[in-house]
Amino acid sequence: MASKRQDVEFKTLDGTTLRAWLYPAQSKGPCIIMSHGFSGIKHHFLDNFAVRFQSEGWTTLVYDNRNWGESEGLPRQQIDPQQQVKDYYDAFEYVASLPEVNASKIVYWGSSLSGGNVICAAAVDKRIAAVISQVPFVSGEQASANNAAMLPLLFHNRANVHAGIPSAVIPVTPETLEEAQSGHSHAVLGSVDAFNFNQATASRGGDWKNEVTVQSMLNLMSHEPQAFIHRIAPTPFLMVVSEHDSSIPTPQQLAMFHLAREPKKLAVLKGVGHFDVYTGQAFEENISIQVDFLRENL
Repeated sequence: MASKRQDVEFKTLDGTTLRAWLYPAQSKGPCIIMSHGFSGIKHHFLDNFAVRFQSEGWTTLVYDNRNWGESEGLPRQQIDPQQQVKDYYDAFEYVASLPEVNASKIVYWGSSLSGGNVICAAAVDKRIAAVISQVPFVSGEQASANNAAMLPLLFHNRANVHAGIPSAVIPVTPETLEEAQSGHSHAVLGSVDAFNFNQATASRGGDWKNEVTVQSMLNLMSHEPQAFIHRIAPTPFLMVVSEHDSSIPTPQQLAMFHLAREPKKLAVLKGVGHFDVYTGQAFEENISIQVDFLRENL
């Protein structure tokens, strides 16, 4: 069946318009709600997943987070994970109103940062039927420890914002392969893998800039998915982890999964890194696992 996609939008509780792609099913049934990770937009390979879910007969909504891509929100390029968690609730209200969606079979799906966001959302929202979290963000506490030297800069930037000065920005990924290979990049995601992923997304369209506000880094430090994960139960929970994840170290993800309660399922994709889950053979293995999980739980 050829993919059928619609441009749609919905309002959040605070009146922000989030813009999305809707992949409608042909009959009333389940719905998967998807958003991207740190600085990602819907163009960055999420359509790969949505088309496969739609082919199973499941309506899928893929939206840009506030302040990113085609969605509204200011400051642009700023990440507020606590607000992104709440936006999942508004996405739920939107899809639950659609005639092709069975409101008792709605799923929260997230990857990387949004993989952490769906953990927090699912811990509170018991309306959902299941949750899928792939290569998830784990802990703001750990991020704080890694970025302790940045704290004076972060709070100085916050004071500037309070005084009416726009937040400074920093690169998301290195500008060149040489910078990534040097090991001394000042980008948030400074690895060669991150650079290569950025290059791969460049041809897929969408309004994306290689920058994020410094204020975003302070916002991340108070985001604690691992503190919420035990509260997902009794909602069925799937966590997909890459064996060689250096962006969010694999051992940290596995330790967080241990804190989750049943029913839960862990899938470890062998021999791949953080950004490999979106394309190629790793994607094929990944999507097969996710589809099987959803068939069992929807």
